[in-house]
Amino acid sequence: MKSLVSTAVILAFLNGVNCLPSYGILSNLKPSKIEVQSIAQGNHQQLMARVGTTLDTSFYLKYGKTAYLPTENIEIKFSKVIQDSRCPTNVTCIWQGQVIIGLDIIKNGKQVSTLTLTLIPGRDPLPVQFLDKYSVKLIQVSPYPISGKTIAPQDYIIKIVVSREVEST
Repeated sequence: MKSLVSTAVILAFLNGVNCLPSYGILSNLKPSKIEVQSIAQGNHQQLMARVGTTLDTSFYLKYGKTAYLPTENIEIKFSKVIQDSRCPTNVTCIWQGQVIIGLDIIKNGKQVSTLTLTLIPGRDPLPVQFLDKYSVKLIQVSPYPISGKTIAPQDYIIKIVVSREVEST
């Protein structure tokens, strides 16, 4: 049965089937010929750990997973939950709290930086710039804290968008 499920997932991946939200499971882009060959050779585990995306398109990324922007040759890995002090549901707080996450930025196969993004509930997300011409916005962090329950790092899912900054003339 496990083999049948794996085959179905690989076939869906090869056919470019969307899984919305993707949560770091399937790509929203068709794989390249190199990726198809790698999958055919049984090396699909690493590829399935990446979410294919494009600039200016919001996407979901599960903790520990990597997003790949093939047109820019950039990978973004959700690597850390630094702090989650958001006011839990069923609790009255004097401050709404915040959540801070870390993203590793990888360009041409090398880690070039780590971004720290903060989201404060009820406020618009502020973009964080990297590599002089790109920005990342942290739009949402799930799950939302519940009083008396601890969230394991692997349960976190973020929604982000990557954009290219417009050059001024």
